[in-house]
Amino acid sequence: MKIGFAPLAAAALCLSLTPAALAADDKKPAEGEPAIVTGNPPPDSPFAKVRPGMKYADAAAILGKPTSETAYCTGKHAIPFYFGIDKARTNQHFKGQGVVIFYSDFSSFGFGRYKSCSAKEPLEVAEVHYDANETGVAEGEEPKKEPAQAAN
Repeated sequence: MKIGFAPLAAAALCLSLTPAALAADDKKPAEGEPAIVTGNPPPDSPFAKVRPGMKYADAAAILGKPTSETAYCTGKHAIPFYFGIDKARTNQHFKGQGVVIFYSDFSSFGFGRYKSCSAKEPLEVAEVHYDANETGVAEGEEPKKEPAQAAN
């Protein structure tokens, strides 16, 4: 009895999609890899207290309100068997301090290649980038203009 290539390939594919492989979550750096923190914040800076993996509420309590914020989908929302939290991100810019990048919740709608995605509320800290020269303005965003002072 001869067995064709197609049934063997199908069996191999089914065995490769075991529950352990489907449940893999790559939200944390691999063992031995450092967490993504750049810059050297002063010890009294709020950026010195924020670490990757912190929940958004904890980080927001330390950092306060950002100068500007951008949210976007990473493209991983379109991968059918991707179950990680890196499907959307939110970048928060703090003038004179740096940028904190959060993994974000998202909403996705549409079918096939016409799928659309929009980022929602942040979940947890992904990266911390300290930069004392940070302008506080996200790329592609106009700087906020101060109201004109009334003439005396």
